[in-house]
Amino acid sequence: MVDILILGATGITGRQTTRYLATHPQRSQFTFAIAGRSQKKLDDLVSDLSLSKSIPVHVVDVTRFEQVEAIVKQHRIVLNTVGPYVKWGENVVRACARNGVHYTDLTGEQIFVKEMIEKYAYVASKTGSIIVPACGMDSLPSDMAVFVANKALKDYSQNTEPLQIDTSTTVYDIEGVLSNGTVSTIVAAVGSTPSHKMAASLRDHFLSPVSGKPSPSPRLVYKTTLPSTLEAVVGGYFLMSSANRAIVQRSQGLLEYEMLTRKTNKANRERYGSQMVYEEFMRQKSALMGAILTLTLLVGLGLLAIPPVRWLFGRYGMNETSAALDKQLAETGKLTVINVTTSEPSPAFPKGPVKVETTISAKGDPGYYLSPAMMAESGLALLLNRDELPALAKQGGVLTPAVALGDVIIGRLREFSGFEVVYEVVEGSNGTRESRKSV
Repeated sequence: MVDILILGATGITGRQTTRYLATHPQRSQFTFAIAGRSQKKLDDLVSDLSLSKSIPVHVVDVTRFEQVEAIVKQHRIVLNTVGPYVKWGENVVRACARNGVHYTDLTGEQIFVKEMIEKYAYVASKTGSIIVPACGMDSLPSDMAVFVANKALKDYSQNTEPLQIDTSTTVYDIEGVLSNGTVSTIVAAVGSTPSHKMAASLRDHFLSPVSGKPSPSPRLVYKTTLPSTLEAVVGGYFLMSSANRAIVQRSQGLLEYEMLTRKTNKANRERYGSQMVYEEFMRQKSALMGAILTLTLLVGLGLLAIPPVRWLFGRYGMNETSAALDKQLAETGKLTVINVTTSEPSPAFPKGPVKVETTISAKGDPGYYLSPAMMAESGLALLLNRDELPALAKQGGVLTPAVALGDVIIGRLREFSGFEVVYEVVEGSNGTRESRKSV
């Protein structure tokens, strides 16, 4: 049996995933295969990346379930780069769930995730299949930032009743290319999703097993204050905020449900709390630029309701794949994610709420270079670090990066992908500080 299958290996993200695994420092500890629709493109990929002839190559049509299942069951982990997932992803998840094969992908489509939960979470829990959607830019950074902040709050209150989260805000600062996957996802969603389904997917706690407090309404300009410096950070609407929020709230809901059903001290220390309010935005240099960004996105999304405009959007994107592009994507772009999480008031901390400022950063194009790295390391975590995964992961099901991978994925991204993850704790309005720490 081969350890890992890269599905959609000839696309840009699939190519980057293949390159990443082929040159990984732990390459001797796993085997992998590649799959795609075109034998010629697969052969070109093997030649272009100088892949070993020992790497299996499969031609597969993801619309044919029997074909997909026959290949999937030969592997332990599937890394799926074939999107839009709402169109092409179900057969792959179904095959993994039925056969106890673990799964990760790059989806930013909460409607797809919802359908996979409803259809395959139970089956996956019975076979032990760990299904982890949204392991790329959507939505691993958001999910892990809140995970780190929550853990910092619990560590800070280890001698008292555990601090729970009141509010959590994530700020994205991105330099990179708008990926084909993001464009295709938006176009497919607007063009093929019934309006009532689209509206439902934007609601709070859409993917969560429990309900919770609503997030603030969208607004023209967003603002938060960094507790470490008291700097005011402003911005506008973030295109993928609803998808990221859905995953973060699912993590919150899964951990809350675990507490409600098991009522253990461990579950109480891992939960985020039932009152958490989450939101995120894209950082800009000024409030004016934030307002312009928000208005531009609103107009753009409105135009997508017009079929000819959708067609033009669908034509957008990079189609080039080459060694030169590989180098360009690795050397240009960056990702900085700052999360500010505030605790609920607690008698044990009379100076005021405790705040955690978490920063996750890395160099490289976020969508085309860092996203495949995040997904690949998620798959390797499921394969090589199984014993270290959180207890909930070992139960199988359709989970989230935070719930399934926890500290393991943070460690792997720091060690192998050049990510930096640091946090600082500030207590009360007077700013009593705990020194800045790396995770």
